[in-house]
Amino acid sequence: MGPGNKSRDDTSVYVSGRGSKSNPLFRAVVPLALTFALAACTMAPDYERPALDTPQGYASAQRPAGMDVAGDTQWWTAFGDPELTLLMQTALARNLDIEQALARVEQARGAARTAGASLLPQVEGSGSAARSDTRGGSRSDSANLGLSASYALDIWGRYRDEARSAALSLEATQYDKESAALIVQSEVATTYFTILTLKDRIAIAEDSLKAARNTLGIVAARYRAGSISGLDLAQQRNTVATIEATLPSLRSELAANENALAILVATTPGHFSVEGETLDKVVLPAIAAGQPSALLERRPDIKSAEASLKAANADIGAARAAFFPSLDLSASLTRSFATASAAETVSSIDASLLAPIFSGGTLEGNLQSAKGAQAELAAAYKLAVLTSFSEVENGLTTVETTAAREASLNIAAEEAGKTYELSLARYRAGASDLLSVLDAQRSWLSARDSAASARLDRYGSAIDLFVALGGGWKN
Repeated sequence: MGPGNKSRDDTSVYVSGRGSKSNPLFRAVVPLALTFALAACTMAPDYERPALDTPQGYASAQRPAGMDVAGDTQWWTAFGDPELTLLMQTALARNLDIEQALARVEQARGAARTAGASLLPQVEGSGSAARSDTRGGSRSDSANLGLSASYALDIWGRYRDEARSAALSLEATQYDKESAALIVQSEVATTYFTILTLKDRIAIAEDSLKAARNTLGIVAARYRAGSISGLDLAQQRNTVATIEATLPSLRSELAANENALAILVATTPGHFSVEGETLDKVVLPAIAAGQPSALLERRPDIKSAEASLKAANADIGAARAAFFPSLDLSASLTRSFATASAAETVSSIDASLLAPIFSGGTLEGNLQSAKGAQAELAAAYKLAVLTSFSEVENGLTTVETTAAREASLNIAAEEAGKTYELSLARYRAGASDLLSVLDAQRSWLSARDSAASARLDRYGSAIDLFVALGGGWKN
């Protein structure tokens, strides 16, 4: 029975006088209520974090020489790019996904406040006034002023468990907001680096186009001199046109990513651009993974899962407490005024006891549901932890493999450039045909473009590892 509710069998005492302190029942009930409140217990089971086999270290971890940048909550500053830092600050302040997450936190805060209200007395005031006239011309006035208070004794800890569950749900929502912010940070960094890489790839294509046009000039001159056939001229023109065709798609992709970044920072697409021109100037930080056990306190999704599990634990306590009697106390004080009589004060106190006898299985069903929810959330917590270990292991491996791949492709691009220069020199000297030049041109462009994409993959793997580690923290 909630605060302020009274059954028809409630025991009530009404006393007339100046106040209620003279009533011996008040003196007896108030200490009794305080005793019950202080002795209130909880029916919730003791919380124990689900046991998991936590590894002592990561199988792929190789602590790099360099700063431990993973210990910084603003992990993106480790890339040493002022524009990225500014974009990240803008996104954290204005991003609409984060704004929605903040609104959900406020909703949860309101729910927690509502749940906590059951632990406090409820006080209400009332008043009324009336005037009546008789046929003889006489008039009488009357008025009533009242104050009532009610309090539900939380003997079995039901209301405390409900309030604790709501507070823990609020905590989980706050961690969900941190998870949403972490996703936004990842998207901002990834999109920004993609834009810089696209600019690099456009520059590579334009450089290759310039070289192809220079080669076309040589081929055209030899064709006019009659030393080669029109086939060579047509093949080189085809190469120039093919390279030109790559530029529109790259520029379209660049515009799409700039529009996506504009949305992340809550700016109108089409009126936003990135000032940076190349990924080469961005520092790639060394990342220390730390210990696997530290993830339990660092990743917001794990902390959210544990807060939800604790809330479910409290829900079990509230469901168990519903099987036991509830005791409500209420008191009221009314002051009546009338022109025809003296003022009168009436005070009352009520105590009501309500015990469930038959609920048709409602209480049992609620307890069963609470236990089932707790078991589900325990499994969800374990899954979140195991997934986090997997993501860090994958991230560490990917950081190493992308670094090796980029190094190989850089060598390939360098050698392809040398091959193109040598084949072109041999063609000019008449020691080689155009086919070798065409093959070298295609290989050079492809190798440089692949190397640029591999560099983006390497930076992207660093971002993924930061996110897998919880996005940065402070011990």
